Order: sequence, then C-alpha cells, then structure tokens
Amino acid sequence: MALIKKLGRTLIFLGLAIILIGCGWLLVLVTGSGTDLSLWTLAPAVFLTGLGMGACYGTIFDIAIGDIDPDEAGSASGSLSAIQQLAAGIGSATVTSVFFQSTASGLGHAMTTSLIVVVALTAITVPAVILMPRRAPEELQH
Repeated sequence: MALIKKLGRTLIFLGLAIILIGCGWLLVLVTGSGTDLSLWTLAPAVFLTGLGMGACYGTIFDIAIGDIDPDEAGSASGSLSAIQQLAAGIGSATVTSVFFQSTASGLGHAMTTSLIVVVALTAITVPAVILMPRRAPEELQH
C-alpha cells in the first residue's frame, strides 16, 4: 500500500516497463537459443516479468477507482473486475492461438512469435496509463 500511496499510477507504468523488460529478455533468450533453455536460464527473466505483473495488477484496482464518487465505487469495481477478466481471457486466447498457429515452423518460432505478441500488447497498454487517475482514493492516502 505504501508504494501505491506514494507513486500512484506511476507504479502501474513502472510495472508495465518491468514486464516489457522481462518479456524482452525472454525474447532475446528464445531467439538466441530456441527452446533448449534450462530453468535457471529462464528464471531471472520470468521472475522479472512476474514482478512487473505484481506491480501492475495489484495496483490497477486501487488507482482506477481514484476519481470515482464513493456512491458509485461498488458498481465501478464490479465493472472493472468484469473488464479485467474479459481482457485476461481474450489476451490468453490470442497468445495461445498465435502460439499454436506458429508451431508448424517449430517451437522456437512459436515461442518467439508469441513473445512478440505479448510485448506488442503490453507496449500498446503503456499510453493508456496516462488516462488513469494520478492517485489512489483518499481512503488509501491516510
């Protein structure tokens, strides 16, 4: 909560940047070595990606309802939850479909293509952060 209070939507931006770095690192690893990578080779990039996801997804609800009138917070939270679930389903389906469509050219190619899609989709979301409220609601500020 302290980081959410201090950084506001900047924490979401930083989380997205960390995801991009982690996925970019994975892309470099897979492009260079294909799928013949050990767990220990992949672990730092996957950890970094997970760290970025934690910074984003744990923060979005608190920041997104920052400008919402308290009387509308319940419906706003429900709408946000539904949109997040829908987006997660569509995103997973998209990346999985791209992966399986690309497997004819080999698993390394499929993984590279999928990571490019993940990096592109994440990069597209970065400018949307500016549309979010700057800070979390006042209840989180005190």
